Order: sequence, then structure tokens, then C-alpha cells
Amino acid sequence: MGPRRLPAAVLAAAEDRRGGALEVAATAVDGLLEVATDPALLAEAVRVLLAGQPAMAPIWHLAVAARDPDPRSALAGLRLQLRADADAAVATAATWLREHQATPGSVATVSHSSLVDRVLAALGQTRPGAGGTDPARGQAPRRGGVAEPASGGAGLSTAPRVGVVGADAIGPEALLNAAGTRELAGRVPTLVVATAVKLVPAEVFGRLGGPGFEVVPLEAVAAVVVGPEVLSPAEAGRRAARLSGCL
Repeated sequence: MGPRRLPAAVLAAAEDRRGGALEVAATAVDGLLEVATDPALLAEAVRVLLAGQPAMAPIWHLAVAARDPDPRSALAGLRLQLRADADAAVATAATWLREHQATPGSVATVSHSSLVDRVLAALGQTRPGAGGTDPARGQAPRRGGVAEPASGGAGLSTAPRVGVVGADAIGPEALLNAAGTRELAGRVPTLVVATAVKLVPAEVFGRLGGPGFEVVPLEAVAAVVVGPEVLSPAEAGRRAARLSGCL
């Protein structure tokens, strides 16, 4: 029998330039679970993921779980957390936007985010031209870098009154997301929809980034959803600061 190879899911996640951070993380954790009982191969899989996705905070959390004394249990627990937090974040963000009088066509966004798409769907809206360009992912078709209003189910459209964006990472003082996020946040009150795996300490946040991404001060956004909670930007930053950078 020849040597074991990296799972296809690990390679796919490392090379993914279209999916959102949580989509990539879900694929990656499935791949890591395949090699969780092989320390050498698990370490190599982590190295490949960190090199392939240098801007995604969830990959750092996967790497931490993979270094746990019981990596299989840690990774399996993180996989469950990814799903539960995502579901909670969508419901919480949709409620916040309704309370802030979001009407069909009145929510603007940038780039691709599976969470944002789910939030818009919960509001009965869709991302315009679900197919523009996302410079942060490096491939077409995506719409990124330009904030555009979503479309209502009845084809209605109004000037955007609020914005909603995802985040590839949230640090103590800033968030990392596709170019165009800062402009949107400066134009309309903007909600960040995220999960706990998007939070990272300062020493990790400083290593993340790449072409097409921009760093946006947390104080520029209106609020940050983390799973089931709506946090002030300052509180989101404090939670990120409390994490320990152990990689």
C-alpha cells in the first residue's frame, strides 16, 4: 500500500477562489477529519490550507483544532459549531435588518458571502446579477468592490438604506473583507454578519490578507452579528482580543 495522500476536500478548500469563508471552512474540516488519525498527514493538510487561504480566519481556527490532543473530537466539534453559528447568525441578522426598516431592494452589499446570501433570502431579496466579479476571490463571476442594492422578490428597488456584509476575519480593531466594504460602511449603516470562527487575535489578524481585500476599522460599521448575538463593534473587537494566538 502506498503512502496516504491529502484528501481531495483539503486540496479543494485550499484552491477555492469562489466560495465564502464558511463554505471553504466546511469543506476543509471534512478533509481534515479524513486524516485526523495520521499526525504527519494532518499537519501537512493544515500547512496546505494555511498557505492556500491566507485571508480566512476560520482556517486558523481549524489549524488550532487540528493541534488539539484529540484532533478528531476538536474538529468534529468545530464542524457542528460552524453549522449552528451560521444558522443563528442568519436569523439574527435578518431580524436586525427588519428592525432597521430594510425594505425590498433597500439592502446593499459587496462581494460574495454565503451568510449574506442567506440573510438576503430570508428577507425575500436576492443579490443583483448573482454573478459579478469578486476581486478578493480572484475569479469571475462575482460582484465585489462595488456596493449594490439587492433586488426584491417583486422586482422592486429603492435607494439602499442599510448595508450588510460578511467578513473573512474580525480582529480587535478592524475587519477584513473584500474591497468596497469601507465605501459601503461610509455611505449607509452597515451590519457585519459573522460567526465565532471569524474572530481572531491581533497577532493572527495582522498576518491575514491578500489582493482584493481591505482592512476596515470596526468603528466604521453599525453592528456585528456573531452567531446569535448582535454586538457593538467595540465588543466584537474585545472578544477577538481575548483569543489566544497559538500558531
